[in-house]
Amino acid sequence: MTSRNGPSEDAPDGGSKSHGTHRVTASTTDDTTKPGALAGVHAAALEGAAIASEEFRRSARSVRLANARTVSRTSWAITARIAYQTFSPIRRSRSGLFGFLAFFATPAALAVVYFSLIASSLYTSEARFAVRGGARPPIDAISALTGLASLTQVQDSLIVVNYVKSQALVEALDRQLDLRAIFGRDGIDWISRFNADDPIEDLVKYWKSHIKTSIEAPSGIVTMRVSAFSPEEALRIANATVDLSERLVNGLSARARQDAVTEAEAELARAETRLTSALATMRDLRNQQSTLDPQRTAEGIGRLISELRLEKIRLEQELTASERGNVSESAPQVQIMRTRVDVIGEQITGLEQLLTSRDDTEPGTIAGKITRFDEFELEQQIAEKQYTLAAAALERARVSAEGKHVYLATFVHPVHPRNSTYPKRGLFSLLGIAAAALLYAIGMALWRAVLRKLAM
Repeated sequence: MTSRNGPSEDAPDGGSKSHGTHRVTASTTDDTTKPGALAGVHAAALEGAAIASEEFRRSARSVRLANARTVSRTSWAITARIAYQTFSPIRRSRSGLFGFLAFFATPAALAVVYFSLIASSLYTSEARFAVRGGARPPIDAISALTGLASLTQVQDSLIVVNYVKSQALVEALDRQLDLRAIFGRDGIDWISRFNADDPIEDLVKYWKSHIKTSIEAPSGIVTMRVSAFSPEEALRIANATVDLSERLVNGLSARARQDAVTEAEAELARAETRLTSALATMRDLRNQQSTLDPQRTAEGIGRLISELRLEKIRLEQELTASERGNVSESAPQVQIMRTRVDVIGEQITGLEQLLTSRDDTEPGTIAGKITRFDEFELEQQIAEKQYTLAAAALERARVSAEGKHVYLATFVHPVHPRNSTYPKRGLFSLLGIAAAALLYAIGMALWRAVLRKLAM
């Protein structure tokens, strides 16, 4: 009954609805087909789009301003929020409390207690000096262009800087002041104290942490700062370091001077030996040849030969005059003159043979002696000249060595420090707290990451 009557009862309603819709559609179609209706709809759509675009622009501007206000918040507020997020797990679990105590509270308390109460105070004594020489160092091209110190001055300063950090200086200070006892006494805290039983290499490393050096580039001035655990010890160590550095510079200067003078003295000794040998050879030759100067002997023999020739000429003239004067050749005076002429001729021949020889069969001639004497005289002259030059070089080396004297010019002597330079107790305590907070934040972040891994 119901299924049969339902459609019949609903049919009029349905029919009326469909007819009504048709009427609205028909009316709308009729309205849009009217002149100017389409232009009005288009204008209304454009106006709605413009209103929506303006609303979108206002919304975007509001979002940007909100983001800008969020970004422009003060750093302390952001820090406070991060700190709240970091430390908030303490209130929620025992693991958070344990992490707070293990990673923040305990390290922060240890840092504050150590730097405030336990850490030993370090006192610093400062000295400033420069390595200078008596002679003005040559100016190289780099120094002329840049105006910096010469390479020699910088090198001397670097030698001193490297020496004050070397094992040689540490050993000298340990012998002189007993560094092991100074840095290992009972009054120093156990972290800063040096173990006196450690080897010298560890002492050198410990020493390097208590001395600071720097070089000023334009002038080559060296600044040295020595730290110790009492003002008196800092002053003693600084004075001893300056004295040992000065000894080093003086030793280098003396060695340079001694090397130059020693080399000049050795050259003079060689020249003296050569001259002595030449003089001894000349003496032996004079004794062997039985003459002091064969040149003068030759000159004397030459004059004698000239006189004998003149005498022979005179006698020959007398003989010629006697023959022209009808004097008999058997006359005694003629015989005597002829005998004298023959003797003088023999003397001239003998003297000429004593001077020179036509062959080398007679090495004892004056000409041969002159040749040998000339050779040895030339060697003697060379030896004398070499000796003279070596003596002059030695004198110049001595003068130059005195001019190259290098010394340590200390213009700021070590002074007795009054205030400690380490540690900065308040600053280091705050840094310890900050480091503990960072450690806690990292630890808790790792712990939460582990928990998330386990929960997956």
